[in-house]
Amino acid sequence: MKPINVGGHSAYQNHVLTQLHKYYPNAATSLSSSTWQILEKFWALDLSGIDLLMQDRYSVFGPEPRLPSDMRRAILVSVEFKLTSYTRFASDLKENNLHAIISGFTVGDTPGLGTFYDFHRRLWLSDDKNLSNAIHPPKEKPQKPKGNAEKAAPVEKVTVEDLFRRFEETPPSDMAPCVRLWDIFHTFFLQTSAEQNLLSLKELVLAGDGTPVYTAARERKTRTCKCMEKGIRDCKCNRIYLQPDCDIGWDSHRNRYYFGYDLYMLTAADSEHDLPVFPF
Repeated sequence: MKPINVGGHSAYQNHVLTQLHKYYPNAATSLSSSTWQILEKFWALDLSGIDLLMQDRYSVFGPEPRLPSDMRRAILVSVEFKLTSYTRFASDLKENNLHAIISGFTVGDTPGLGTFYDFHRRLWLSDDKNLSNAIHPPKEKPQKPKGNAEKAAPVEKVTVEDLFRRFEETPPSDMAPCVRLWDIFHTFFLQTSAEQNLLSLKELVLAGDGTPVYTAARERKTRTCKCMEKGIRDCKCNRIYLQPDCDIGWDSHRNRYYFGYDLYMLTAADSEHDLPVFPF
């Protein structure tokens, strides 16, 4: 079935209030201030439009699906409470009533691990799991810096400024699988914030910073050649990579190598954060 959200964001708000009164009648005094800040953030965050935006990713047949707005909200809730593993978070939703309530689910009726992966497949508009070809030569490993807390010399001679310039001149064609994610961010976060005067797109002040994102303890790859049988261990022949989009990098903060992504984050440094009071 197609996802249908009859009550919109108001239905989510009513659902949260009803369940909070039932399972946390003393929430006003028992919940921490940091938890209330998270509650207020999601109380104000209207994601109901995602249900209409994602309808083309669902079949008219089959059982009634979880609302895409609830699934997207749940992923954001997992980040807020630092539960970055779907396996852990799916279990957490069954045990932690508060996390289930904030996500928009009914206590005792929360999605399992497979539902989260299914939702990811609906967000990703491609049959290929990765942007890069899984078969390619070994990537160059950065040299370890001599001093502690020093950054490794970059393997590619490209700055963030160069990347922005390239993106403006020639947008990358291989980002098509991410279009639906961009639509969600642009419509329900960026444009909504601008409409509510939380930020100005014409006078935007950005602060940027990079950080490594660990995905595995080491590279997972398979040789495509017979060089190892000939005693050649460090050949440059192609390998088959399980995570071809990832790189080897040096984490100057933890003083060790890592395998994963190089995330560069941009934040609106002059944005407003005036949230409505939670009516509990």
